[in-house]
Amino acid sequence: MEISESNLRKHVRYLTSNFQGREFGSMENEMAVKYVQKCFQEYELEAPTKFPEYIQKLPEGGQNVIGILYGQDNEFSKECVIIEAHHDHLGDGFVGASDNAAGVAILLEIARIFAKKKTNRSLLFACFDAEEQLLTIKGKQQMMYGASYYIDNPVFDLKKTVSMLTLDTLGRNNLQNLILILGSERSLFIQDIIYECSTDLRKILFSIDKLTGLKGNYIPFIEKKIPSLFISNGMHQDYHSKNDTEEKLQYELLIQDIELISELIYAISNSNKKLDFCKNPICPKSEVEDILYLLRLLQELVWQNKGSAEQFNYIINKLEDKPSRNDLKQAVQIILGFMTPNFAKFYLLLNDAQIAEKRKEYSLALNHYQEIITLYDQYRIPYVWIQAIKDKITKLEERIH
Repeated sequence: MEISESNLRKHVRYLTSNFQGREFGSMENEMAVKYVQKCFQEYELEAPTKFPEYIQKLPEGGQNVIGILYGQDNEFSKECVIIEAHHDHLGDGFVGASDNAAGVAILLEIARIFAKKKTNRSLLFACFDAEEQLLTIKGKQQMMYGASYYIDNPVFDLKKTVSMLTLDTLGRNNLQNLILILGSERSLFIQDIIYECSTDLRKILFSIDKLTGLKGNYIPFIEKKIPSLFISNGMHQDYHSKNDTEEKLQYELLIQDIELISELIYAISNSNKKLDFCKNPICPKSEVEDILYLLRLLQELVWQNKGSAEQFNYIINKLEDKPSRNDLKQAVQIILGFMTPNFAKFYLLLNDAQIAEKRKEYSLALNHYQEIITLYDQYRIPYVWIQAIKDKITKLEERIH
């Protein structure tokens, strides 16, 4: 069955139209839920027996939407592969086209295609809620609430859940046509499948443990020892800003994403092999090469900035020698920092503030931290980081005064 670009456009346009950013707990978020529910019904996915309308209600508000395509093989049909994309976003007019209306659109199109295929293992399609928000649940702060709630209340026994794929921030590339696939270090079998998948996209693989301070719905699943992948086209200049709009999506890229993801799902769901979780992560063989590839692409974009160029030269030299785990983590942080100008500005301001603090230039450091808070109005830097910066501002103000 052919991939329908018109379906993708229809899904994204609807989810980014009058929904005000699909904020958790809002009426607009519920409208998005009803849209996914309607598509699951149209594509003839089955609803779980526990909630026959596809809706898993969350005690603190919000809803997960879950549909199932049961496997054809009696031996493996009780096992499942989860394909997931969060449907919520930031609200307040942040429409979130790539993050994550495009992810939901890809999930829906894959569900439509696989409804006409046969797989041995069952496929569970889920749109989890509350991925973006930091919530207080029973007195404790919690992120990925929808995914975490599913883990505590699964449709399939978690021991029968062989893999989970998170689709997030797709359809935009400010570098070259590439797809990031993180998490393969927990399953050599899945790692091999990824390398075998045919695509014109440049596959970038590195371990999730290289991501410092970032979050995603894969985290609760990894904690339960379920091999989980985070699949994305990467950050871009409009990530978490009001400029992440539908007309900027690259639909040809979304189609290429679907081709690769579908091949991956088909291979995992039809394999007769047991998918073990690697207790000790086995890093992808191309990890260092892939990180270097991204660094060099970004280096070309910032070469005119002397300070940034020196930073890139330093870390590239480290990686070309015998990089440590910390070297790789630092490299990934630099990549994330420069893949979007807003994020890069945050990264540079933070660096300047920390240098000023070390020099005991507290007023200058305070100014830099306050600039970061101003930046937050246009670009939603992860809330956990913002709260830490606000605490830093309070301490500096006390020191100065």
